[in-house]
Amino acid sequence: MSYDSRGNLTKRVSSYTGNGLSPVGTHTIEYEYDTHGNQITEKDTSSSPARGSSHKYDNELNQFVTQETKFGGSISFTNTHQIGYGTAFGAPTTTTDPNGNKSYFEYDGYGRLIRSSADTDVGTHTVATYSYDSSFPLSAKTILPSGTGDPDFASRTYSDGMGRNIYTVKSASNGNYAITGRLVYDGTGKLVRKSQSNWATSGEIDRFVLHLEERNPTSFEYDPIGRVKKTILPLAQGENSPTTITTVYNSAFETTENHSSGTSKRIVKDAKGEILYVEDFSSDGNSAKIGFCYDIAGNRIKKSDLNDASLMSCPNATAGVPTKDVSGKNQTFWSYDAFGKLRAESDPDLGVSSYSYNAFGDLTSSTNAKGVTTTLAYDGVGRISLKNIPEGNIQYSYDSFPGTENALGKLVRVEDSNQNKTFSYDKLGRVKKETRTILATSAGNPLPSETQGPYITETQYDLLGRVTKIDYPEHPISHGRMRACYEYGSAGYISGISVQVNTNGILPGYCNKDIVENISYNEFGQTASLTLGNGISTSYNYDVKGRMIRLNSSGDVNGNNKVLQDVVYSFNPNNNITNIANSTSDFNTQYVYDYDGLGRLTYASGSYVEPDNFRRNFRQSFSYAKNGNLTSKRFHDPASGAISDEWSYVYSNHQVTNIDSSKSGNDALTMSYDANGNLTRQRDNVKDLTKRISVDSQDRIVQIQDGNNSTVGSYWYDDGGFRIRKSSLEQKNNVFANVEILYPNKFFGLEFIEAENVISSVNNVFLNGVRIAALNEVGALAYFLTDQVDSVSHVLDDEGNSLSQIQFQPYGETFVQRGDSNFAPKFNSQELDRESGFFFFNARFYDPAIARFTSADTIIDGEFDTQGWNRFSYVKGNPIGAKDPTGHEVPLTGYGPPRDGLLPGNRNPNDTKYQAEIANKYDLKDKGKVEAAAKEYQAGSQKGYNQGYARTSGWASPTQGHNTQSDGQALEKSDLKGKSKAYKDGYNDSVGVGRAYGILGGLGTGLAEAAGLATAGGVGKDTRTKELTPNVAQQKNIDRFMDKIPANSKGNVNLHKLPNDGIAVQATSAGKTPGWKAIYEKQIDISGKTQQYTKTTYRPNGTIEHVKDKIKGMTLNGQ
Repeated sequence: MSYDSRGNLTKRVSSYTGNGLSPVGTHTIEYEYDTHGNQITEKDTSSSPARGSSHKYDNELNQFVTQETKFGGSISFTNTHQIGYGTAFGAPTTTTDPNGNKSYFEYDGYGRLIRSSADTDVGTHTVATYSYDSSFPLSAKTILPSGTGDPDFASRTYSDGMGRNIYTVKSASNGNYAITGRLVYDGTGKLVRKSQSNWATSGEIDRFVLHLEERNPTSFEYDPIGRVKKTILPLAQGENSPTTITTVYNSAFETTENHSSGTSKRIVKDAKGEILYVEDFSSDGNSAKIGFCYDIAGNRIKKSDLNDASLMSCPNATAGVPTKDVSGKNQTFWSYDAFGKLRAESDPDLGVSSYSYNAFGDLTSSTNAKGVTTTLAYDGVGRISLKNIPEGNIQYSYDSFPGTENALGKLVRVEDSNQNKTFSYDKLGRVKKETRTILATSAGNPLPSETQGPYITETQYDLLGRVTKIDYPEHPISHGRMRACYEYGSAGYISGISVQVNTNGILPGYCNKDIVENISYNEFGQTASLTLGNGISTSYNYDVKGRMIRLNSSGDVNGNNKVLQDVVYSFNPNNNITNIANSTSDFNTQYVYDYDGLGRLTYASGSYVEPDNFRRNFRQSFSYAKNGNLTSKRFHDPASGAISDEWSYVYSNHQVTNIDSSKSGNDALTMSYDANGNLTRQRDNVKDLTKRISVDSQDRIVQIQDGNNSTVGSYWYDDGGFRIRKSSLEQKNNVFANVEILYPNKFFGLEFIEAENVISSVNNVFLNGVRIAALNEVGALAYFLTDQVDSVSHVLDDEGNSLSQIQFQPYGETFVQRGDSNFAPKFNSQELDRESGFFFFNARFYDPAIARFTSADTIIDGEFDTQGWNRFSYVKGNPIGAKDPTGHEVPLTGYGPPRDGLLPGNRNPNDTKYQAEIANKYDLKDKGKVEAAAKEYQAGSQKGYNQGYARTSGWASPTQGHNTQSDGQALEKSDLKGKSKAYKDGYNDSVGVGRAYGILGGLGTGLAEAAGLATAGGVGKDTRTKELTPNVAQQKNIDRFMDKIPANSKGNVNLHKLPNDGIAVQATSAGKTPGWKAIYEKQIDISGKTQQYTKTTYRPNGTIEHVKDKIKGMTLNGQ
């Protein structure tokens, strides 16, 4: 490091001279300062052109940032701030973004934010107001206006004298209010009971009411040093004894969590908090073990199954990675350089890959196990400008393009050989117009030229960022175009969707056809009821554990009340569904399930009976290996239970290569894979069927051929993996025909049957990410009813008549199909490709016949879950209670608050817009590095949310549900040890949201983060106008600051941004003499270290009495 004569750091050169990590080049950062010692430039000169950021400061006090510029080469973006010196205490009153759009901030006499406003496409509007009540108990209220005719969202949090949350009141469904449950603490401040949320009166949003009742409390017991040793959950319907979770601390490094159902989890850590060993085991004898190794920097360099008698052995971190492991231990190896960048990995399913970086640390090339190299180029500020793959270049453009608005700093165009897209933004930075041209229409079997597009999708939002209108693309021939309108209720959730179909291409102003209305929610934010546009109403009932126990859909159909589904669910103590009974007007179904101690389905039986005695039955059983591989699938006679056929699976690591049948002989099915883990050939020797599968360089299926080498399916994708065209040979009216389907976006599709020379369209309507209805170009409707995992059970017309009824076996094979089978959404609401028999799960394809994905998952779903490392298994062996909406994740159904649109990382990592945001966030130019960072950020975001929620709610297990500050910080350290920066950022950006949800007791909506906008402690942020989130180290320092400042200042705390990602926390305390006040300020750098800690005392006239250095205990200025 180099310093100037004043002691300012002017240059930092990072290198590695040790011998425990892989060598790396130097990384150079240079700094410049003004005459007042303010840092004005931070510049990365590791390569050319240099990139970095610069700051300008106010002319009055030379202390506050008035201009921030991000630069690199010829590119620069500038944000400007107008500083308030009165009540704002140096905080900005106006901020202008690079596109000239302004945000405005108002403060009260204590410097607390009371209003924020922003420029929008329809004028300047208030986006949030905050008010504070200094009477005991302290409280703060946030109001988020919708800016439309929909209700505003309000919340108020009350805190006790120790800064602990008493309860929060917030807007709820149907104009009601909901209140979080009572929190009861013991004499040492530990939470001993937490009750569930309940309905509140409207007056409680502005008036504190002492609630002594405890509704279905969760209880916690502690050991002598304050660690949770037992959690007792409330008694649910049908349970004879409560569920208990006991944690045994075997040593300082080993814990065992025991569930009253008979399942346990043992974790061993080292002195650094790094997890070395995880074991899941149960009373039925099932168990699984995994182990980990780390380098001296904390990077994980090895994972191995430990299910045999061998011990874990750790490799030399500098030796690189070995060849692909074929030992059956499913060993994965990683190699990092001294700067923590992944250089190589060896995965038992994905093979060996390597990565190269430029001097800035941007990924410039990646080579996969097949030897395919992807290269990336970047612009001056580190954004990906070009991705080169064998199929051709993908070009990314930013900042300007004809017809785009508010584009500076944003992705505006993507061009590749299959399609191009342009984006235009509103003044709040949201995509308001997307234009796509599909070039792939000229490939393969060329389509009519009109089908190329352009296809324009236009979106409008309210002030809370919720979609209010979507104008779908128009039909290329008739020019008919649909508009969907979204309404929101007082809870902040969607309350209804309506549409308008117009066939002359002129969009009407209103939507006059209801698709779904009267959507209501319970006090926990779970959907309680809704009514479809055909009059069919659905109600949902939940038990005290948040599990859906009943689902009923019924209504008037042709003058008669018809029950379409009346489903009752039963659970075991592990929250696995054991029984599903469904009684309808047309049929009855009964399903029975059983599981092993690791939660994997081992038995399933089902019956379907219609009044005319049409019936179907099945009975199956399953076995699994310790690593999650499905080892056998048995077909039983439904009446006697005798095994009629048993499939035995043979694996290479997690890839099934052969399935032997007790009925048909060995090698009934055989499978082959490429070096990247993609299925390339599947042979069914019993049916004499062969599938030859071709994949592109991005591991996406592009063609399927039969045994005669005839092409039965071809597929094209955009740059993010979204399928934009499908060409297949399908049976239509008992004749095989070539069917072409185009997907301009997920809302709109076109079908062209070559023999009929007709182009028909479908407009899809989604509710909470699930397709709820579809309309063609003239408005003919189909509605979809779904079950607990979003599998479609009924398709209804606009009168409520059944067009299709479908039931599925556990892993997605069709059990019963009545009526039209041509509707797209089926199992998990995913589309079935008839030509292959695979379901398209967006990120990957899934084969329901063998219950395995056709390619390896690129995301590990639960790194410390012994079942999470199986990249081919479907939902870890629990298809009855879990679903996979993207092909990457396994959310359980019916638990916790909804999170769609809330978590920063809860998005498809392959989505172009998301990747553009990631590229901007980390100054990444290499597309591969952006993709990796997006996945890391997503994984960290999910982990952070779960840990934050667990720490404050008691909803999760006690080893995660720490309630003391020290335990929570230790857990965060363990969570983040050895993680990438993107993972850590995702974690830190989401852990607070998780905490907010936990504190709200599961009340959360997409607006639940509003609970953190204004708290009784006064520390808050407006996430839609500026980003200011302390990292873990900074938050720890802030917590210490909050512990030490006077009690009367804890209600008046603000955060301010400092250069180099530093944070200043300020607390204002009223003096004993009226008019006097003191401001405590701590300046914290990015590493969490205190750079300055002062107390400034002000006279009534606003002049400074004195400034005291709280670190050294000396007066710096004044008396």
